[in-house]
Amino acid sequence: MAHKKIAKIITSLAVSALMVGCIPTARLPFGLVSVSSVTAAESIGNHSYVAESTRYRLYMNEEDLSLIVEDKETGAYMESYTSYDDGKNNDSWLGAMKSAVVITMINGNDDTQQADLLNDAVNKDITYSDKGFEAKLYWTKYKFGMTLQVEITDEGVTANIPDESIREDGNNYFIGTVSIYPYMGNSYLDQKEGYIFVPDGNGALIYLNDKEGRFKSGFSGMIYGSDVGFDELDVTTLLKDRYNTISDAEKVMAPVFGIAHTDDEIAYLAVVEEGEARANIECIPNGVSVDYNRAFAKFTLRKTYTQPTSNNSTAGSLHIFESERSHSDLKVRYIFLSGEMANYSGMANAYREYLVTNGLLNGSDTSYKTRIDFLGTERESWVLGTTPVVMTTVDDIKEIYSDLEEENVTDILTVYKGWQSGGLYSLPISSYSVASQVGGKGKLTNLLKESEEKGIDIYLYDNALLINPDVKNATFNVVKKINKRKFELTTYKDVYERFLYLIPSRSDLLLSRLVKSMGQKDTDRLALAGITNTLFSYNYNGNNYTRFDTQSSYKNTMESVKEKTDLVMEQPFAYLWADTDAFLDMPLYTSSYIFEDESIPFMSMVLKGSIPVYAEYVNFEANKQEFFLKMIESGSYPSFYITKESSAELIYTNSSDIYSSEYSSYKSTICEYDMELKEFNEKVSGAYIEAHEILENGVVKVTYSNGVEVIVNYTSNDVTIGDKAVGAMSYRVEN
Repeated sequence: MAHKKIAKIITSLAVSALMVGCIPTARLPFGLVSVSSVTAAESIGNHSYVAESTRYRLYMNEEDLSLIVEDKETGAYMESYTSYDDGKNNDSWLGAMKSAVVITMINGNDDTQQADLLNDAVNKDITYSDKGFEAKLYWTKYKFGMTLQVEITDEGVTANIPDESIREDGNNYFIGTVSIYPYMGNSYLDQKEGYIFVPDGNGALIYLNDKEGRFKSGFSGMIYGSDVGFDELDVTTLLKDRYNTISDAEKVMAPVFGIAHTDDEIAYLAVVEEGEARANIECIPNGVSVDYNRAFAKFTLRKTYTQPTSNNSTAGSLHIFESERSHSDLKVRYIFLSGEMANYSGMANAYREYLVTNGLLNGSDTSYKTRIDFLGTERESWVLGTTPVVMTTVDDIKEIYSDLEEENVTDILTVYKGWQSGGLYSLPISSYSVASQVGGKGKLTNLLKESEEKGIDIYLYDNALLINPDVKNATFNVVKKINKRKFELTTYKDVYERFLYLIPSRSDLLLSRLVKSMGQKDTDRLALAGITNTLFSYNYNGNNYTRFDTQSSYKNTMESVKEKTDLVMEQPFAYLWADTDAFLDMPLYTSSYIFEDESIPFMSMVLKGSIPVYAEYVNFEANKQEFFLKMIESGSYPSFYITKESSAELIYTNSSDIYSSEYSSYKSTICEYDMELKEFNEKVSGAYIEAHEILENGVVKVTYSNGVEVIVNYTSNDVTIGDKAVGAMSYRVEN
């Protein structure tokens, strides 16, 4: 650790020497400057003063437009460029490390060339204001340009490239991707203490320690999931060409990332405000190509893809790029945090406040309910066609509810799957047509009304994205990729081997018909999947549509459905959070990438206290005790997927992966979880998570806004926190 302390002292002295016009400063621990001595400098190094807000000052270098953002109260600051040069990097890397804007160009079909502000001839027309600056940029060789707008705010900084400012005047070079301030908040090896916040699953941290070159890549995730409209590079790993042996990576559900320098007590949460549907979050630890930790948003304006030259799969193909770039502003908002808030808890609180302020998160009833979902009917192959496999009828559900009521389990939320005629995968659903095998429309309607009177919420499940070509006419209104080839979702299952995606306008039409049909029977609870967590580009009737088009269409659909129903969603992306009354299937883990050092319940911290968050199904978790503790830690509610009949009946259906679901096997667990989690959630009812701390390896502390503290011990040994013990694989609640 000695070399770290020496490096900090040298850095501190260098900064003091470079601050022209400052009153001499008294250094404090962790590189901070005393409040009374922090006055505005004309420059910090080669960065000149530009503007300031109530809390922050902005400095900029005109050569590369790099920034320094300084906390006026503490003197701590973050840089958007690498101030420390280890001498190992070529001109291309140095250009990426210092430039405000880094472009990946497409030259013909080659998308590997870089354009930046250091290595290329760039005309810059910079104008200043009391809020920041605007720089009109034009690469003379490549004949393209754009305008970068940077403003200092009371919360931090915004960087924006307006869509109308982007120019492409030549015929040889086109813009593929644009990265804005790719080294904002960077650090070299282990010279800073802290971490990168990664929006993987519920959330993860990459510590800013020396990774010693162990990793060849960092996190790269497309906001709102991958785009099936283009050829994907992922290859499914199969056992016997039939069974997928690797779980899919978690999706990036919210357009956020962050960096915290905990030693300097300064951090930022970045929110990708515009262009997020075609952007990647890149969170890269040191040792991956260069020895710097960094995180940034990379916006895609054009993608390359494979275009087959004929319908013959063995024939050749062309590697081409989109002829028309996508259109959207490219905007990142950096919310800076200081002092005790300069950590991931502060980031979660800042993001919650941001969502509420901007109308992106509306409060709903967060009263505790145990989620008990039921599977009605499935199908298995028969001599000719398929035959129904009945798992849970309406009468079965009534019986289960009555049985649970005797155990005082009465606060229940249910999603009923496979209720429709034709079974679970008879998709799409366009009317309130109930399978006769589960009891028919009359019985289900009565159950819905009777249950509502008892305070039990039953939602009818609909995957509004999929169409099953084996049972529905799929000739029209289905998604084709940008190369005009029909997209097919392969299931590797026995009955229905493939599904197609509906185009957004078709999903909207069929949903409106379903909602109208349900309304005629006074049923208005709907659980939606598919369109809640999928975005894609597509070709239809010879026209290309981007993910922005899909996002806008789905948003309008949800708002319309929300006006007529009580709506809950399965893993909704952040742009839909204002439209759902509950978040279903929140992942409590990450994708478990080897470069991630810690998992944190970031998304749960953001949503807890605003909308109810339900974890994924307990049934399918190998370590149920650890999963229970994860629910305690994150404030999530439990979910069970239940059938009256044995799950062995599903072995020859598309639900063959449901290996444990029989009610008789889960009754005691449901009752135990309901009693314990209800008691816990009564103590934190209406409160949000104010802080989450990692006390030691395997031990965390969660503090709620009403003062309740929770210690969770994941270790196999008892621990003592303060003067009280917490048992192994257990938790303790302090009011």
